[in-house]
Amino acid sequence: MPRLLLIAFGNFFGLFVAEISLRLADYPFPKFYQLDVSRGYALRPGVEGWYRKEGISYVRINSDDLRDVEHSKTKPPNTLRIAVVGDSYAEALQVGQQNSFWALLEERLTSCVGEDLKVEVINFGVSGYGTAQELLTIRERVWSYSPDLVILAFTTGNDISDNVRELKRAADIPYFISETSARFGQLFSQFHWLSLA
Repeated sequence: MPRLLLIAFGNFFGLFVAEISLRLADYPFPKFYQLDVSRGYALRPGVEGWYRKEGISYVRINSDDLRDVEHSKTKPPNTLRIAVVGDSYAEALQVGQQNSFWALLEERLTSCVGEDLKVEVINFGVSGYGTAQELLTIRERVWSYSPDLVILAFTTGNDISDNVRELKRAADIPYFISETSARFGQLFSQFHWLSLA
């Protein structure tokens, strides 16, 4: 019995030291992001846990990799559906979901319209996204929800530099590039991995 207690105590102590070490190293758990073939990275579906970097909030990612409640892709009748696309301001991991600007927008618009119309705001925001990734999100994800309105949340604080490869220094995400024919808008993405499987 004493030997069993010693083993149990040793395991407990080892786990305790590991937990303290991970917290001191600011290990980011849970991992809210995953690789994405076209956008570089995206939110990981079904992940939930505490976010503690720039605030403390409990975060849930829905089954369609949105930081939002579950939404049907088919728009319900008599619904004004608004899609919000943006970076960390839209993703809003730093605050509780009920305090995000898009949740407050839905709440306030709902109070302004009559009972015959429902307002639904869907959040497609992902931290660090530049306009190229946001355009891909609109093309590949947003339109499948049939929104009546798309809001692009843009901040001059970092969204301009997020669109320039030399300023952001992240090679594995899409950027806009200008071709020699002076046509602007061609999307270019260079990935350093062969497979995401």
